[in-house]
Amino acid sequence: MQLFKKLLNPLISCAPVLIGFILWETFAASTSTNFPPPSLWLASILKLNKNHQFYSALLETLWTFGIGLFIASFLGFVIGLLIGTSHTFKIWIAYVLEFFRCLPPPVIIPIAVLILGYSPTMKITVIVIASIWPILLNVVSAINQLGNGLFEMGKTLHLNRVDILRKLLIPAILPGFLIGIRVAAPLAVIITLLIEMLTAMPGLGGLMIAGQRNFNASQVFGILIVVGIVGLAVNQLSLFLEKILLAYKPPKTQR
Repeated sequence: MQLFKKLLNPLISCAPVLIGFILWETFAASTSTNFPPPSLWLASILKLNKNHQFYSALLETLWTFGIGLFIASFLGFVIGLLIGTSHTFKIWIAYVLEFFRCLPPPVIIPIAVLILGYSPTMKITVIVIASIWPILLNVVSAINQLGNGLFEMGKTLHLNRVDILRKLLIPAILPGFLIGIRVAAPLAVIITLLIEMLTAMPGLGGLMIAGQRNFNASQVFGILIVVGIVGLAVNQLSLFLEKILLAYKPPKTQR
């Protein structure tokens, strides 16, 4: 019964979307240039796949997104630890971080292109700059909430600084770090697609902007659905990762 409920809930959640697609397919004209029926969306994706464009574009987007998010997660965690545990470092870097945090990602892209050119390094750099902030700020906030009590407890247990960091601090801030990744993941997907659309570089965003320039609405709608599926998969994967890494925590008791 429990397994049936787990399978039924996603179907119920998808029902409005499926009904909308069925109505669209039923009433849309196959000759419509702006609002083609969903069957033509699928046909355009299959055509791109037949031409060996879709699969390579999907892999390019996923690879760029994955590398960018991984680097942003690593740097956000390390820099967040340094800022949260060192008052001097926090003062020294505060204005630099505020400056870069306030820069909108689309503004960074032209500068990154001038410096790094139309290269994968440019894409990854912009993704890291744009998506590092939720992770970094969540790590700093988690450390600030702990206060000095954790470090005092470590000293009471005669632990050195490395053991305090490894055995006490990192497990305590892990939930905040994972929440930061969950917030940053969809942002990294958006930035990846934005870069590909603005620069027409290989990827799903490049295919979408190519369809728009060729007035191929079926291709644009088809890629849009694929992007939605990718975003949903990324969100579910981040939830699964959070569940696995936080398995050591006891479940919350309901009052």
